[in-house]
Amino acid sequence: MIILKEKTNNFQGFTLVEILITLAIFTLVIIGMFNLFSLSQRFYLQGSIRAELLQNGRVVLERMAREIRQANEIVTSLPQVADNPDNPPVSEIEFQDGHTPSSYQYLGSDYYYIRYYLATSSQEVYRQYRVYCFDDCSLCNDYFRWDDTIMENGNTVQAHACVLEERIIGEYLKELEFWGADSVNISLLVGKGNEEINFKTKFFGRNF
Repeated sequence: MIILKEKTNNFQGFTLVEILITLAIFTLVIIGMFNLFSLSQRFYLQGSIRAELLQNGRVVLERMAREIRQANEIVTSLPQVADNPDNPPVSEIEFQDGHTPSSYQYLGSDYYYIRYYLATSSQEVYRQYRVYCFDDCSLCNDYFRWDDTIMENGNTVQAHACVLEERIIGEYLKELEFWGADSVNISLLVGKGNEEINFKTKFFGRNF
């Protein structure tokens, strides 16, 4: 007599509890990887912003210091110290260009002036190159010192500035200060988002 045995399947599937545990672990791993990626992106962004601010601040500071050091005369009246509330540091400076020949030498002027100033609304630093005239700037052919005067109809008229060019040389500047007596001090604060860097320098002029 032949007896047939019923085959049984020994393979078992995952239980609901095991599936839930697996999904929970998988979810935690994904969340951890996402947080790690976000953190690395944040550090990268902060590093990029800081590098940009460092580069921008150094370029502005080095350019201003180089040209002011060569100046023949400082036009702007600078306060002697930085901590006098009655005479605080100024946010712009003008001086006679000490580099020769000037790129505008063809005008025939003996006096060319450079002005740096901070536009607080845009946080940009501008560099102006200019001369001084008594006539309208569009008609001016004769150029003078910044403090020259003439008598006109019994009134004293002072020479006025005519801008030859104006350029942005730096951005993200929150503060720009100049002061000094025998030397010139420059302090600038660059910032973007929550990142801020302060630059300071002090130097003596070669011609003033």
